[in-house]
Amino acid sequence: MELWRYTAVRSEAGQALAPRRGELMAESAVEVRASLRRIGWQVVDLRRARRPLALPSQLRQNWNRHLRRRRRDQRAEIYEGLCSLLESGLPLVECLEVMSEERDRWTNRSRRTMLIEWREAMRSGASPARAMGKHPSWFDGIDCAMVESGQHGGMLPGVLKHMAEREQRSGQLGQQLVTALTYPAIITVAAIGVAVFLSIKTLPDLANLLSTAKIEVPALTRWVMAGGRLAARWGAVLLAAAVVLAACGVIALRAAVQRSPRAARLAASLTPRVLRTWAVAQFAQHLADLLRAGVPAVEALRVLSTTLPIALERVVHRAAAEIEDGRDLAEALDDPVWFTAQFRRLLHSGQAAGELEATLERMARRDERRTERQITRLATLLEPAAILCLATLVGTVVLAAVLPLTRLQEVIG
Repeated sequence: MELWRYTAVRSEAGQALAPRRGELMAESAVEVRASLRRIGWQVVDLRRARRPLALPSQLRQNWNRHLRRRRRDQRAEIYEGLCSLLESGLPLVECLEVMSEERDRWTNRSRRTMLIEWREAMRSGASPARAMGKHPSWFDGIDCAMVESGQHGGMLPGVLKHMAEREQRSGQLGQQLVTALTYPAIITVAAIGVAVFLSIKTLPDLANLLSTAKIEVPALTRWVMAGGRLAARWGAVLLAAAVVLAACGVIALRAAVQRSPRAARLAASLTPRVLRTWAVAQFAQHLADLLRAGVPAVEALRVLSTTLPIALERVVHRAAAEIEDGRDLAEALDDPVWFTAQFRRLLHSGQAAGELEATLERMARRDERRTERQITRLATLLEPAAILCLATLVGTVVLAAVLPLTRLQEVIG
């Protein structure tokens, strides 16, 4: 079934009523029109709520992962709202109905569409987790597994509250990383823009002045003008080519990682340390959440493997297979690039003491704090580097402009 948005009208006692707008789940447009006609409404506008993108499987997975990252704050709001409504005694279907009726300017259309389809899928007999699984651009396997375990265990409000807190923490770390990279990126782009503008607008006039006076243009001035013309004419093409090459490189790397353990180790070693620490922190926190919710360790690891970076995904998937063969969790996670000896030792101690979930959560908090410190150090290093880049580029262009004036003054004098 699909979700349709409609605008319908009808009249009573010879007077036309205000148009009615809403959504309806149906197999086809004909069914929507027939359903509304039976209650006296005439459809004047009807369209599908959304059309899924026709993308290859791998691209679709990457796109859904990107959308899930962007929607962390919205998911936190949804989980908090559902938790509050469930604690007030409302069934989950009614909670979804209440939330889908919100029409303020802060509620976007895709969120309302998702909530309506989630509600209608549950009315058709699907479980909450299965209904969530139909929206991979909103929820991943971890969310579905935790909701399913929370529902079976009768602790769904508490699980949703914990999921909201988890999304907020993840969003804060991601925002810190974006903030650390945004300022240097803006400075660098501004420096390149200023340098290109001066090299194609100011320097040619000075060069023409020297040529008219039959004075040789300085080599630095010629090089800067040539670089500016190249950037102005082919900059967009070069940028697009760089993006395409980077995308092809990522696809090729993913394929190599899936085929070869050696390529997986190489990809892990090339991953920046701050990203590895962040990924391990997320892994430990999600694993603790799933185990606390009652998900078996092997199933939890397999659910987690679909949400991790490709190099770590291979390690976790192999660990799940080894645990099935009887190995210990700490022994199965034996990749030294991702998991340090200290991590494995603490994991072994927590498992032996029967406090695996608490140990994983403590290690996740520790790695999150370590990630915050690394991001702070990264920002401290990148900001001066960006300012130095700005000074170098602008200084080079200014020097290229001063040299012709100096040479012209020498000739005139």
